[in-house]
Amino acid sequence: MNLYGSYRALLGNAIAALSAAIEIYNKPRISYREECSVILLINAWELLLKAVLSKNRRRIYYPKLRNKPYRTYSIDDALKKVEPLFPGSVDYLPTAHNIRLLKLYRDNAIHFYNDSILDTVLYSLAQTAIVNFRDVVVAVFDRDVVKEITVSLLPLSVAPPVDPIQFLAPIAGKCRTSIGAKEFAGSLVSMVQETENCGFDAGRLLTVFDVHLASVKKVSSADLVVGIDSSQVGKGRIVVHKTQDPNITHPLRECDIVSRKNGSVNSGLGLIIGGSPLTQHPFRALTWKYSAKANRQYCWEDKSGQVTRYSRDYISFLKRLSDEAVDEAISQHKAWMKERARQRKSGANRD
Repeated sequence: MNLYGSYRALLGNAIAALSAAIEIYNKPRISYREECSVILLINAWELLLKAVLSKNRRRIYYPKLRNKPYRTYSIDDALKKVEPLFPGSVDYLPTAHNIRLLKLYRDNAIHFYNDSILDTVLYSLAQTAIVNFRDVVVAVFDRDVVKEITVSLLPLSVAPPVDPIQFLAPIAGKCRTSIGAKEFAGSLVSMVQETENCGFDAGRLLTVFDVHLASVKKVSSADLVVGIDSSQVGKGRIVVHKTQDPNITHPLRECDIVSRKNGSVNSGLGLIIGGSPLTQHPFRALTWKYSAKANRQYCWEDKSGQVTRYSRDYISFLKRLSDEAVDEAISQHKAWMKERARQRKSGANRD
């Protein structure tokens, strides 16, 4: 009996369930939309947690009971078992709280029903769960689901944006709503407070979106911009852009990534790229070769150009490179450096 299962099969089904959840939620007219989406979303997370356990050769089954079939872990137990294996780039506590809140909604949907007032804040929880899902898959399996499915949930409405915490505060109080809604609201508020008190990123529990609909050229700064770019006549492209704190999205400096040539302990991330430690020279060669500094997903620079930071997505990209690609980048970068030095010397002689 294989007590670990196949992490590839588990991961594949997890991504398929996530894709189905997003597709159903984004349908403009469908009854039972929120319930179906959350059921699939929790299904996706349960499979992903078991995939993480399986990849690390941890069992995903309960101990066998006599005259009973084997049973895999419930999502609650899988969530507990996976904690020591959780990637450091994703805060476990708020992510677990987010999953538990969605599970509470799912359980009510399956066994009872949910107060329709909770649909207002469900989007924020679901979107956060999807972002967390993607980040865990990237960190553990070095696979980006963005390339396989569309992970955008952006319902447009004539109503103004809603802050879920402010919206739920009176529900958790004495206003007339169902007991289930009050319990849900109270759980959410207390979980947010616990997350913040522990110093974790509350964005892993709940994402608050401030959406503005405007002409792209007239917007100088916003958290999230949804606009119509009319610069190309007849095409009317929709542009979606979200700005985030680069300390969160791009936390790594070059010195945090590269290893020192002298092999100093605790230098860099200890990456082996192209069969050798990733020192400064190959790192800069690869960054030049693949124009990483021009890719906002991989690199962020301040306006002065003095501060440069890289994302964990860039680290995942580097890990996927073949030895041949690394050697080619180093060779081409060396030739480019020589040519640039020659041109500079030639220009200095003319002066």
